[in-house]
Amino acid sequence: MTTPDNSGDVRLSGISKTYGAFTAVHPLDLTVPQGSFFALLGASGCGKTTTLRMIAGLEEPTSGAVHLGDQEVTHLPPYKRPVNTVFQSYALFPHLDIFENVAFGLRRRGIKSVKKQVEDMLELVQLGEQARKKPHQLSGGQQQRVAVARALINHPKVLLLDEPLGALDLKLRRQMQLELKRIQTEVGITFVHVTHDQEEAMTMADTVAVMNAGRVEQLGSPTDLYENPNTTFVANFLGTSNLIEAEVDTKNGDDIVLKAGGGKLVLPQSRCSAPAKAGGKVLVGIRPEKISLTHADDAGEIPEGRNRLTGKIADASFIGVSTQYVIDSPVCDELSVYVQNVERDGRLVPGADVVLHWSPAHTFGFDAAQDIDAGTEEEAAA
Repeated sequence: MTTPDNSGDVRLSGISKTYGAFTAVHPLDLTVPQGSFFALLGASGCGKTTTLRMIAGLEEPTSGAVHLGDQEVTHLPPYKRPVNTVFQSYALFPHLDIFENVAFGLRRRGIKSVKKQVEDMLELVQLGEQARKKPHQLSGGQQQRVAVARALINHPKVLLLDEPLGALDLKLRRQMQLELKRIQTEVGITFVHVTHDQEEAMTMADTVAVMNAGRVEQLGSPTDLYENPNTTFVANFLGTSNLIEAEVDTKNGDDIVLKAGGGKLVLPQSRCSAPAKAGGKVLVGIRPEKISLTHADDAGEIPEGRNRLTGKIADASFIGVSTQYVIDSPVCDELSVYVQNVERDGRLVPGADVVLHWSPAHTFGFDAAQDIDAGTEEEAAA
């Protein structure tokens, strides 16, 4: 049996960072496995960039330790760590051509023969034909790929990316998301990527840590975070969620039966992080695209076993691929429903009475009281 290679693991043990009375990062334990594409995701001020800078050696932790593989690097300067960082600004040398920008790190280390290494790296980022151009002659996406090539040519164990696509327009950013994922797959080293863009994190990363107020709110695969958020913050930061306050009525096998707005909803126990005690309060979540919308006149055609709510269409917006509805319901003033424009029902217009229905398997839930308490603490800290 072979021992797994963990030489590129990033292990943070109780690291924190305070500035006077302000705590930017609360004590944090986190492991980024060798060879993974890991994203630190959160809004401005959540502590994600500070965490990245502590891995890079650009910030000294107030407490805790940073390990890269078996080596503790907590107090090592950046140039002695087996990491390289790519910033949003690219920081290319304007007076050097692309070849020399990429070769810079090798030449600085005294390596004489750089031609093959630089050419191989430019091929990896698909810029072989641009080698003799200056940075200003390239597009933003091409400049970003040069910055990645320049960082990778030093063969770091870990590549750190600090909002690397933030300066690009939307179309180019989406292209570069796929490009960075391809590069990471080909070179196989650990990428740690900081971003505030949830689509970017979900497109590129194997694992995402959602940060909020200096703490990791939830850690998991993009699919797991989207389908099974544990808190209101995660539910709303990763896309849109309809959140309904409900009360636990009974348990039925592996399901929790809830009371909401005079009706009943079914929630699988496996998709609820709250204790299922009768009378307990639960926040029930359902993504807008998981909901089907049926005109009230056709309610009898809805299959048995689906969660359902009644309501009235308050607003409808046609956005091409789908129509986005806002529904006024007894459980919530503004429920969002996204319906694909495949076969449009002309009766689904503002003012129409409708039934919203969905599979119980698409429902998630968490402790309403606990989530409200957490939100109050964060507001007080802010």
